[in-house]
Amino acid sequence: MKENIKTIALVVLALSFFAIAVVEILRFVLPREPQFPSNFIENKNGAGPIQNMMDQNPIANERLTDSTLTSIEFAEEIFNFGDIYEGDKVTHEFSFKNTGKNPLVIRGAKASCGCTIPSYSKEPILPGKEGVIKVVFNSLGKGGAQHKAVHITANTIPNYTVIEFTANVLDKKK
Repeated sequence: MKENIKTIALVVLALSFFAIAVVEILRFVLPREPQFPSNFIENKNGAGPIQNMMDQNPIANERLTDSTLTSIEFAEEIFNFGDIYEGDKVTHEFSFKNTGKNPLVIRGAKASCGCTIPSYSKEPILPGKEGVIKVVFNSLGKGGAQHKAVHITANTIPNYTVIEFTANVLDKKK
């Protein structure tokens, strides 16, 4: 009987050491908290995190806090180019206003397709002032109904806004 108790005690002891070893290994392998860039802030009202886009706008290399956040309002978030011909390059400027209390810094603008090129001012937009995001769509190789999006990341709540455009690309002019 004493032999069985000793065997059980040794098995329990061995399993305990094994469990402790597994926990210690997992502590080193799995991070306890997500590792984000130094100028990361959780989105307060919308989905998704702000990404570090310093390569697009160097002025955006500032840590975001409640005292640096602002808001943006676009005059229109969707634009329709209507009928265009394949190969046409069309341009539209989406105007917006800084409706918050702090300077607005656009951190980046990424198009959903390589056929679309967004551009914007790298300078801060003061509260109450307006700015534009220029979008150029190259319809070469495209046909039919097109729907493209540009994701704007800024020091706003929510931290990104999507502007969109549509076009109906007709066969090349003859």
